[in-house]
Amino acid sequence: MSFCAITDEGAIAGRHEFSPESGQPPSADFSPKTSVVTYYLFGECLSFPPQRPEENPLNLHRGNGLNTEIVSEAAPGLDTPPARNLVAPNRFLWIVLPYAIYIGFTTNGGISLLLRRVGMPVDQVANAIALLGIPSSIYFLWSPLADLWISRRIWHFLSTVGSGAALALGSFALYRNPQLAVWIFFFGMIFCMLISSAYGGLIASMLKPASRTRAAAWAQASNLGGGAIGPGLILYLALHYHVSFWAPAAALLLIVPGLTVLFLREPPRHTSPSFTAHLRQVGHELRDTCLTSKNFFGLLLLLAPPGAGALIGLLPAISPDYHVAGASVVWINGIGGGLLMAVGCLAGGWVPRFDRRVAYGVAGALNAIPAFYLVFAPATYNVYMAGTIVYLFTIGFTSTLSMDLVLDVVGAVGKSGSLRYSILTSCSYIPIAYMTWIEGRAASAWGFRAVPATEAISALFDLPLILIWIFWRRRKPAVAA
Repeated sequence: MSFCAITDEGAIAGRHEFSPESGQPPSADFSPKTSVVTYYLFGECLSFPPQRPEENPLNLHRGNGLNTEIVSEAAPGLDTPPARNLVAPNRFLWIVLPYAIYIGFTTNGGISLLLRRVGMPVDQVANAIALLGIPSSIYFLWSPLADLWISRRIWHFLSTVGSGAALALGSFALYRNPQLAVWIFFFGMIFCMLISSAYGGLIASMLKPASRTRAAAWAQASNLGGGAIGPGLILYLALHYHVSFWAPAAALLLIVPGLTVLFLREPPRHTSPSFTAHLRQVGHELRDTCLTSKNFFGLLLLLAPPGAGALIGLLPAISPDYHVAGASVVWINGIGGGLLMAVGCLAGGWVPRFDRRVAYGVAGALNAIPAFYLVFAPATYNVYMAGTIVYLFTIGFTSTLSMDLVLDVVGAVGKSGSLRYSILTSCSYIPIAYMTWIEGRAASAWGFRAVPATEAISALFDLPLILIWIFWRRRKPAVAA
């Protein structure tokens, strides 16, 4: 592919040969007179104005077609990903673990069982779990704190200690005043979600883009695997030991892994001259994150159903229809399922680097395979177990690429890396809610097989969008809009 820059006088300012296989961008000296840049792409001549660094502060595309790499572009006052990793990606297995343990214990079943055991009616337990789920949907409101005043690793540490304290205090209050315990756990969720904001910003600021897939794999393995094993261990202690032992033990189980964040050497942040200037820069970064063509398409994929994994919450509900009950359901949808998803997450870390939108769309479509199997195979124990095992693996695989897509859209960390990460992560939770509702309505209308059928059909939703994206990318210059 040839590259040339045409000046106002029409003279050729520079001409360079560029091979897509080499991955090296064309070099041109953008003089003040340069007004048009022409690429010969796939045999076509495409012209567009030159784009200087200040016009594209967050990221720049390099490559063409599917062989696309995101390259951070420096801009005044903008933190960019480092040229080399400042932390090993596998460190995030431990950094994410406090978040996974707290949210897993309070919202994924452990606390609901304990509330029932202390005498709270089922309807009030449901209200309590719904209340505890609110912070995860709106935490972008306080996530900007992780971008302000002190380093993100200190925010992570303080939030971890706050979550651990809330876990211990709420556990003691559980046996005296269950309603008070729920509110303590609620305020602990506020700290817990700030952990998520902090580690999202840390990944963006400490890892080069090529390593973020591996970091996402370790983070999601911790989130899904650790989020099943840790709460399971706490629940075991709560059912077999006195609260004076298990409550402090639970707090230590949460806090100790979080201490690893203190050993990070986080790069310094550029300070804004004033808080108003900081807010102005945050506004520019939000605009650039959401309104460029590639990022808008990534946001659309995050809001689409294929990667939601809504079937996870409904698999136990349809297990009796497949003649599965008792310990098998508890294991495959509990610690065993968490380990399966963790293995899927780690497998997702080995996906080669190419367009993250395409990778996420294809990974989401893989979830259709076990879902269709549950639809058309006989309703037997073996079918349920095989379909569930494969589905939990593929949803773990997809979750890594979902987080990787979020990090890709975030781009450079800038002044608002934690905020933008939190907003995009919140968007990825939306499909879980609406797909769970849709699958429930489908089951009510057409029976239990409608649940995996709806999941299977929705898993293919991204494929036509991906084809449109590939076609559009091949018709456009290889520069971010």
